[in-house]
Amino acid sequence: MKWWKTRTEALPALEMQALDAQALVGLARSCDGYQREMAVAELVRRADPQAIPALLVCVGDWVSEVRRPAEQGLVTFMRDEFIAQWAHALPEVAFVYRVRRADLRNLKSAIEQFLARNIDALEQHAPSLDDEMRRWVFKLRLQRTNDQPALQELLCRTVRSNDLLTALLCLNAADRLQAPVSRRAVFESASRSRLPRMRMMALRELLSLQEHDARPLLRGMCFDTSAAVRSLAVGALVSERDEVSARAKEILNKPGGEARWTVSALHVLHLLEDPQAIVLARSMAQSPAVPLRRLARWLMLSAAQGGEIDEQLTALAADPSPKMRRLAVDHIRRGAPLPNPDALMRMGLERRELAMDVMAMLGSGSPWDRLLFVMQLLDGELPSGKLRNAIDVEFDAWGKAMAHSYVQPRRDQAARLAALWGRRPELLPRGFPKEVEYHLHAFSVI
Repeated sequence: MKWWKTRTEALPALEMQALDAQALVGLARSCDGYQREMAVAELVRRADPQAIPALLVCVGDWVSEVRRPAEQGLVTFMRDEFIAQWAHALPEVAFVYRVRRADLRNLKSAIEQFLARNIDALEQHAPSLDDEMRRWVFKLRLQRTNDQPALQELLCRTVRSNDLLTALLCLNAADRLQAPVSRRAVFESASRSRLPRMRMMALRELLSLQEHDARPLLRGMCFDTSAAVRSLAVGALVSERDEVSARAKEILNKPGGEARWTVSALHVLHLLEDPQAIVLARSMAQSPAVPLRRLARWLMLSAAQGGEIDEQLTALAADPSPKMRRLAVDHIRRGAPLPNPDALMRMGLERRELAMDVMAMLGSGSPWDRLLFVMQLLDGELPSGKLRNAIDVEFDAWGKAMAHSYVQPRRDQAARLAALWGRRPELLPRGFPKEVEYHLHAFSVI
């Protein structure tokens, strides 16, 4: 059948007037442009606020005869008594901002001015919103608020929001405050935020204020829970470094202290380059608290030299905490020498929970040790879950890395690999990747 025989003609105007609002809203989404045009015209004529969501969608229509009447009709609905319907149509308002087919700058500006004028009622009637829409509504309130005391109160309250982008909006809007005291109040409120990035940015702003004495704030933020904030605060200390050092030692010498305060105090001593930091770190290397143990081991690893580096990395690789083992992986990837591969492989085979981190460390060593360890993992109980997926990824990564490798296997490595390859149906019933067999043949291992 030809397309012109399946075409649906527009309903007559008389029949459009006989339809109820819901039927007209349905026709506004019709596949036929004539029906959409007639439905939009009737909805605008009736001035029924139920039409607001449908008209907001129609302003993005590809047919200009539908788009223009919808845009003009929305202007007539921008009345204060319709704010509840606009609040429930906020998802469709968000759709208007995604339209690229037509220039809707004037419409968007009119919508923003109307909603900002009724911002309290809008928030009262709005259903639960996602973060992006909540942020947009807050922008409207921010643009609407011009009174300096009211603006300061709004910024001081909202800058401590748990939403980072909303808090950043407040921090950037602090320039609208004319009085330096008001701007400082916003930055001080931001310095008490739960978000480390906000505390750090607020501290930088406070340090840049020439007329403000930031020393009292610095003394407190030296012991912040965020390492980045502590580093900034300690680096900005000009005087009172001895006082901060004494307070840190007092915290460390206090028995039964909270781990988070102990971590902060130990890090502060390290930032102050106090020689007691490494001594205290050695005494806390076996702490049951992972953050404290991790910091202590990191300080010991940073100060280690020669063979002591291998001992520290091996101890980290054997730690039951994944965060501790990750410290060793990252240190090796940044260029630290790989500890004894045989000891690492034995450790990974005996304790399978360490296998994934051992694989990551062996990636910085001989490719043949890397392949040997993975094949030995398959010898015995078949891995499952995350370890099985990691082995598949490792085979793929090994094949790609060997395309640029010219390292010859040692005799013992080649012999062990050949023996395991002879039992490949038992090790991996579904078969090894072709790249593995190719490189084993290419280097005369099999």
